[in-house]
Amino acid sequence: MEISSKMTTALAPLFHAARARAQTSAALVLTLACTLAPGFARAEALPAKPVTIVVPYAAGGTVDKVARQVQEGLRKQLAQTVVIDNRAGAGGTIGTGQIARSAPDGYTVGMVFDSFATEPHFYPKLPYASHRDLTGVSYMVRSPMVLVVPAASPYKTVQDYVTAARVPNKVSYASVGNGSSNQLVAEAFHEAAGTSGIHTPYKGGGPAINDLLGGHVDSMIASLPLVLPYVQSGKLRALAVTSRQRDARLPAVPAVAESYKGFEAYSWVGMIAPAKTPPEVLGKLTTAMTSTLRNPAIAKLLTDGGFDVVAGDAQQTNKLIQDESARWGRLIKARNIAVD
Repeated sequence: MEISSKMTTALAPLFHAARARAQTSAALVLTLACTLAPGFARAEALPAKPVTIVVPYAAGGTVDKVARQVQEGLRKQLAQTVVIDNRAGAGGTIGTGQIARSAPDGYTVGMVFDSFATEPHFYPKLPYASHRDLTGVSYMVRSPMVLVVPAASPYKTVQDYVTAARVPNKVSYASVGNGSSNQLVAEAFHEAAGTSGIHTPYKGGGPAINDLLGGHVDSMIASLPLVLPYVQSGKLRALAVTSRQRDARLPAVPAVAESYKGFEAYSWVGMIAPAKTPPEVLGKLTTAMTSTLRNPAIAKLLTDGGFDVVAGDAQQTNKLIQDESARWGRLIKARNIAVD
């Protein structure tokens, strides 16, 4: 069909209007897609720059050691530089606060200790709420704790220790500080055994171990990674482990549960991120950490050091934190445990 030049001229404005409407609609669709899915765009871009892991404790501690053991593997998984930033102070709450205030884009995450779950019970006026402002990324590793005494101690078995602890103010125990997992698990042990101990807090694991080795304090319930070298060298005697069953690294040492049914406690390390981090970004971080932890060389390094690799996902991490908070919150209230 032929169209006359007059008709073409007449229809031209209609063609231009239709094309303008189509272009506008396309722009609106693109804008809407970007608005509804910013997390997807960021997830695709991650990581486009270095990722910072905030460690809310000093260099050389348990959490810092784990961070540095996975640092290189995580760098390979993300194909990006991974920086460790130690922000110690106030029982880990200073560094944790920095994580909570960070942009929820996956470029700032944190690694926390078991005390993260009990912070709200000791510090009700924290500038952040862990359940609201932070979310789990990975339940990385856990380790049983060990009841240890100096090599020269008269306590050679759990029952020797319990018999002595039945006498008020006779047995002392060290911890890395008021409200620490060392104190909480020790109090849980004394609750189960119907005994008591004199709590002797220190400013860190180093000073506590030094005084324990010197016989200035009678005992300590500490994470396996912290005391394993001293037990293996014969400087400390292990009386019991807090895992459900005996630990393969200390096969001759009984579990507390063999004497007090159901007793079980672990020290653990996990990764967290700001709560509003998009699910796609969290998923990418979780996948990268899981692959890192399951790398045979890294897993062996952690296991030899006293840890058990868990490599749990974000949901498992959040459940762990919730369950631990409820469990230790009850004990804190029942035993009237407080921090300075």
